[in-house]
Order: sequence, then C-alpha cells, then structure tokens
Amino acid sequence: MNALPVFEAAARHSSFAKAGAELNVSHSVISQHIRNLEHWLGTELFVRRGNRVELSDDGRALLPQIASGLQILTDACETVLRKTQAGTVVVSAEPAFASLWLRKRITEFCELFPRVEIDLRPAWTPAQIGEGHADMIIHFETRIPKRGVERDNLFPIDGYPAATPDIRDALPLAGSAIDWQRAVLVHDNGKETWHKWYAAHEPASEGWRKGRIHSDLSLAIDAAVDGEGVILADDILCHREISSGQLVRLDDRSVRCIWYQIAIPRGTSKSSASALFRDWLVDQTQNLRD
Repeated sequence: MNALPVFEAAARHSSFAKAGAELNVSHSVISQHIRNLEHWLGTELFVRRGNRVELSDDGRALLPQIASGLQILTDACETVLRKTQAGTVVVSAEPAFASLWLRKRITEFCELFPRVEIDLRPAWTPAQIGEGHADMIIHFETRIPKRGVERDNLFPIDGYPAATPDIRDALPLAGSAIDWQRAVLVHDNGKETWHKWYAAHEPASEGWRKGRIHSDLSLAIDAAVDGEGVILADDILCHREISSGQLVRLDDRSVRCIWYQIAIPRGTSKSSASALFRDWLVDQTQNLRD
C-alpha cells in the first residue's frame, strides 16, 4: 500500500526525484518502493532513460486504476475531515488581498469545513507568526518571514493600465497612442509599481512620478472607479471592476508587480486546521500559477 502513492506520483512526474520532493522522501526511498512493487507484481512498471523514467506498457495499464483508487480514498478521508476537523486559524493578511479576494474564499472554505473557524486580521505589517500570535500569514512575498516558516506561492499580480471609459476617452494622446508623460495616475502605497511599468515600457518618460498616492489597493481601485485617473489593475484583485466594465484596459503591456505568498510555522502538523486551510488555498490557486 505504501508503494501505490509512490508509483502514482512517479508516473505523474515521470521522475523519481520530483516524486520524492512531493512526498518529502529521498530518491532512494522512491526507487526502493518501486522495486518492491515491481517485484510483487512480477513486471517492470518503468523504463529508465537516464534521469527520466517512462511508464512501461504494464505501468500505463496500471496507472489509471491506481490513480482512481487513491482519489476514492482521498475523497473518503476528506468527507470525514469535513465533519471532524476543528480549530481556529488566525490569519494575518495584506488588507487589499483580504477584502478583495480572501474573504469570499474563507466563506467557501467554512461551508466545506464548518468546524474550522478562520479569524481574519488584515494588517499592512504582518503579525508575528507562531503560538500566541498569527497561525498564518498571507502577504507580499517580500513581507513573509524568511526563517521558521513553510512558504508557498499563491499567485502573482500582473498589472496593466486601466481606467473608467470616460477617463479613457479624455486621455491626452501623442499621435494615435496615449501620452504616458501626461496621463494622470492613481498609485497604491507608493509609486513603485507604476515605476516598474514605466521602466519596462516607457523608459524615457517620468510620468510615473505624478499622481495621487493611496494607502492601499482597495482605496486606489475606488479612486480609479470614481474617475480620478489610471490605475495598474489586474485580473484577480480587480476582477469585479474589469468584468463589469467599470474599469477598462488601456494598454496591452503589463508588468509583474508582486507575488502573494502564504506561510505557516515550520513543523506545523499536516493534520492541523492551519495546514488544511493552507493546502486548500494552494489547491484553489493552482490555475493562477500556471
């Protein structure tokens, strides 16, 4: 039984090393499990090709049934977990992320796991993590502690210029294009993100120095919707405003602004409510990292 999830992971990755990293065991342990399974079945399941492995014909025949069986077991355990998993998770989160994205996901999570309570505490400066403080931090990658935690990427923010339709129609032009030297900008918590965009796409212009600064992204979005100027929007945190047409994209050019990361104390039990919530969030954002 121990060898079956090892086989499934190795087959999915076509790599013993990657399977070991996923299962947190060494390459040699993966190899031993596969050898034991092959010996028990009396057939080779993998064809070794240097550092890569490929499924043999018998391996390909076995994989769908093993994967299906493991999923059945996982679903059965998750059904019980939803009834029995309990606890309170104190989450310190970047304010805009907390209000624009995380709050709705907490509602979804708590519907699935009704005995787990999420205590959301927005904070520009993350709380100390550990016993007696926050159980989890979700913030910009630059503000996550570098020691004593397990860090996971959630998703990146890729910003592009956006504004109301009225602002778009009134923007100054240089020929047929927007004159980014004279455009009125909306900043959130400093001018760094607009500076990145200008450095990447309008390096000769210092238009990024202009515009009003708001204390966080939520206020900046509200200001842009109210017609105060052009904001660096994105498809995740600004989804509602973009999809409704309150803000429209002005330029195809974008810039990677920041990654959001999630962290829990190193050594947190995998069966804890914190780990359960962390794993659920990481799974929910898989498509945003691809």
